[in-house]
Amino acid sequence: MRWQTQELYFRQLLAARFPTLPMLGKIFFACPAGSSTSLFQEWLESEMDVPAELLFYGNSAVKEAHNACTGYRNDAVVVMPGRYNTEGDLTWSKQSTHLLGMGQATRGYYGSGGDVTIRNLAATDAAYGMLMTGSYNQVHGIHFNNFGENAACVSALKEQGRSNFYFGCLFGGMTRSQQAGAAAACCLWVDTSVVAAGHGMLLDGCFVGHSGGYTRSNNNTLLLFGATGAVSAGCDVTLRNTLFNTRSKVAGCSAIKFAANYTVDRMFLIDNCVFYNFYDENDITSTLTEVINDDCGTTHKILVKDSHQTGWASWEATRSTVYLTQAGASGASGIATVET
Repeated sequence: MRWQTQELYFRQLLAARFPTLPMLGKIFFACPAGSSTSLFQEWLESEMDVPAELLFYGNSAVKEAHNACTGYRNDAVVVMPGRYNTEGDLTWSKQSTHLLGMGQATRGYYGSGGDVTIRNLAATDAAYGMLMTGSYNQVHGIHFNNFGENAACVSALKEQGRSNFYFGCLFGGMTRSQQAGAAAACCLWVDTSVVAAGHGMLLDGCFVGHSGGYTRSNNNTLLLFGATGAVSAGCDVTLRNTLFNTRSKVAGCSAIKFAANYTVDRMFLIDNCVFYNFYDENDITSTLTEVINDDCGTTHKILVKDSHQTGWASWEATRSTVYLTQAGASGASGIATVET
């Protein structure tokens, strides 16, 4: 009976902290193994009286909790603060199944333990820290990263689903010199070889990249829609209140890249976002070419609304796909016009 009472309290807590969530199904918990610097296991067991079948511990806790969920039921995995080293072996495959971080707001890639970090720490063949193949999921407050010391460790998260919403997440990357020098490297990879990958994706209040990593040097990007686009993908994406943060002095390094063929379609909205590039200290005057590198062949418009960038010469340098609007109290019309 005690857990039934505590569960009602916990559901109220989750509804208050994550107001965008739908009515939740069953709740599972992922937690670091107990230690003097991580007391969540003891609290969940003794104070919250969470049943053992709902609790999972250690590096594989998130994976095991996800496996215990039932898709299409709005089950949720509540993740307590700590570092979960997946070594690239974590696939979030279930539909309408949500991932909720209970840590400190994520800001930087150091990961002191106060946030929830899902990462590949050592595997040199792990292309991502987590693979998202499920759809209609919400992810809140998770720091994704990839620390594999190899050019094959190209992204923090690989997205193959649709209508997935990310709130307050950090997608790290370029934390190793091998990654910063790899042309295929990025922080968040939307795999547009999969049908409808990225459709309806939302980033809200997120951080993509960080300027404290290695200097990027091989025309790579932070958010990649690619590497090929043989099928329709990337339709009606929204980036809102999100900071893109990078360090590079190589002109071809962008913040967003749409690879060739069908990697984005219809509307792509950038709303109240900031794009920042930290110049290398030995070349403080260097300016990169473009925020958005657009090689996509479909008919689409990239609408940039009330957003700002520093460190690039233009939003998009060679095509007429970026439409800018900065409506506000200054009397601007709000009519989006093609960047010239």
